[in-house]
Amino acid sequence: VVCVSSPLLSTRPCSSATVKEAIPTSLLGLLESPECQPDPSSPPGPPSKPETENVTNNSVTITWKRPYDGGLEITGYIVEHKKEGEEEWVKDKSATPLRITEFVIANLQPGGKYYFRVSAMNAEGFGEAAQTEDLIELVDRMETPEFELDAELRRTLVVKAGNSIRIFVPIKGRPPPEVTWMKEDIPLKGRAHIDTTESYTLLVIPDLRAENDFGIGEPVEMPDPVRASQAPTRPEKVNIADITKNSVSLVWTKPKHDGGNRITGYVIEAQKKGSDQWSHVTAVKTLDYVVKNLNENEEYTFRVMAVNNSGRSDPCNSRPVVVKEQNTEPEFDLHGICHRSVIAKAGDDIKVEIPVFGHPKPSISWKKDDQTLKLTPRVNTEDTPVSTILSIGECTRSDSGQYSITGKNMLGTVTEIFTVKVHDIPGPPKGPIKNSTCGVLYQGLYNSWVE
Repeated sequence: VVCVSSPLLSTRPCSSATVKEAIPTSLLGLLESPECQPDPSSPPGPPSKPETENVTNNSVTITWKRPYDGGLEITGYIVEHKKEGEEEWVKDKSATPLRITEFVIANLQPGGKYYFRVSAMNAEGFGEAAQTEDLIELVDRMETPEFELDAELRRTLVVKAGNSIRIFVPIKGRPPPEVTWMKEDIPLKGRAHIDTTESYTLLVIPDLRAENDFGIGEPVEMPDPVRASQAPTRPEKVNIADITKNSVSLVWTKPKHDGGNRITGYVIEAQKKGSDQWSHVTAVKTLDYVVKNLNENEEYTFRVMAVNNSGRSDPCNSRPVVVKEQNTEPEFDLHGICHRSVIAKAGDDIKVEIPVFGHPKPSISWKKDDQTLKLTPRVNTEDTPVSTILSIGECTRSDSGQYSITGKNMLGTVTEIFTVKVHDIPGPPKGPIKNSTCGVLYQGLYNSWVE
C-alpha cells in the first residue's frame, strides 16, 4: 500500500469537510484506509546533526539534540565512529545506551580523521542515525584564553583586615594559558598564594592588611590554616535511568570544576510534589544511586550536590518523575556488533558485551550452534545489571560458530543470533610425501601430499 498526500490549491483556513472536497474521491478512499493511518508509535526520528566540541589529538566530545520520540519515551542513544577510508562503524562503549545528549569518545588514533553518528532508541527499536557532515580531524585546537568571571567578582570586594581573600576563576584556552595576577599593574608576589591548572586559577591572600596614606598596618595571624580551594560547581546533569513501583535509579555527571580540591562525594535529596521541603536521602562517592522505599504513584524531584573539603556545590535537579512499575519485554542491543559478526585471530581474547533491556529483569541463556553453551575456564558468560558478556580466552578455530542469546521475562521471550569467526594459520599437510618426476618439457622433481 502506498500512502499519498495531495496539496490543497487554496491556502485559506478550511474545515476537514473542505479538505475532503478538494481531494478526488478515488484518492480520498485510499487516504482513509486503515493501512494509511499513521502508527500510534514508531522508532524515534534521527537526532539533530552531531556537533563536535573539545577536539584533541585523540578524543572528541559529541553533542546532539533530542529527536522526535516516535510517540514513546526515548530510552537511550548509541554513538558510533568510522575512520576515514574504512567501511565499518565502531560502537563507542558505554555500559548502557546513553541517557544524555553528549558523549566523550576517547582513545582514538592521534591525528586520525573520523565520521561520527548518533541514533536514538525507544521501545519500538532504533531510529535513523544522524551523522556529522564532515570528517573530523583529531588535532589539538588553538583557543583564545577566556575567563569565566562570577558576577560577584565584577564588583568591588570588601574584606575586613585580618581575614583572608580567596578568588577562584575558571579559565579556558589551548594551549593552556599562562596566568598572571596583578595589583595596580604590578604582578602579585610575597604573601599571595597562586594555584593555576589547565581549568582554573586560584588566588589566596591569607592575612589581609589595612593600608592608608601613612602605610600598611601590622598583619593579623589567622588561627586556622587557609586551604586554597572552594566548593565545587554543581553536577552537570541528573538523569533518570530506571523506575520501578518503589524506586528510582539516578545517574549524574561530575561537575565542570572541582573548586581546586578533590571531590569527596555527592549528597542526594528528594522532594515530593506539593511539598517545599527537601529530604536527605544519602551521601555516595559514585555517579549513580538507586533511591528505594519510595511511595508508588507519588511524584518526586531529586537533586544532587557535589562535596569537597570546602563545602557543597549548588544543587542540580532531575526532572519530576512518577514512581510506578514500567514493565517491558526483553530486548538485546546488538548495534555494536558490525553485521552481527565477530572476527578474531587465533590466540586473541574475545569479549562481547551486549546491553540487555526489559523489566522485570530478563533471565539470560546462551547457545552455540543450537546447543547449550558449554562453560569452561576459557569460555564463560557473565550477567551484569545492564548487560550480558561472553568471554573467550585465547580463542581457537573450534570457537567459530553461531552464538545465540535468549532473554525471558513475564512479558515475553526474545532470541538474537551472531556469528564468531576465528582465523588461524593452516595446519600441517598430511603425509606421506610422494616424489615424482616431471614430464619431457621440464626435467626435475616435484612433491605431492594429501591436504
